[in-house]
Amino acid sequence: MIVATVQRHILLFVLGIWCGASVFMWLVATQNFAVAKALQEAPVEGFVQTTSGLDAEAIRLATRHQAGEVNRLFFDGWGMVQIPIALLAFGLAWGGKSSRAVLMMVGAMLVIVVAFQLYIVPETIRLGRVLDFVAREPVPPEDAPFWRLHHTYTGLDMLKFLLGLSAAGILVRKQ
Repeated sequence: MIVATVQRHILLFVLGIWCGASVFMWLVATQNFAVAKALQEAPVEGFVQTTSGLDAEAIRLATRHQAGEVNRLFFDGWGMVQIPIALLAFGLAWGGKSSRAVLMMVGAMLVIVVAFQLYIVPETIRLGRVLDFVAREPVPPEDAPFWRLHHTYTGLDMLKFLLGLSAAGILVRKQ
């Protein structure tokens, strides 16, 4: 009984860290592009000197590409970190004899992060790089699948977050 209680507390901690880090990643993703835009609109002196030979469109493409690359690096890295977190959480839920609902929720979270790393993130990265420097008129064929994957990631990540909060809520009520 004591072991199961300790495992439940550790699982709550892991779910809290996981959900909190997910929110942090949402902020990072949006802020990288906001910084790129701010740099274009109010560049610092050294940036102006460095890019003086470029027109505004070239600067926009370069700063957005940089923001995209940082996001791609972070989301791929975050995905690689989430898999062991998900395995740990599932192991704690299983070993701690958590309710079937908690086990199913944490299992679904594990499936989501595996899907992210096996297909959604790599394909989004590939399509994003294709789109970084292509003309937007006419709309390139990669645009629709990119946004479909982007929205799928966002929706599944929010679902994963809500599943984590729900599982934590069940664990807390059980005490």
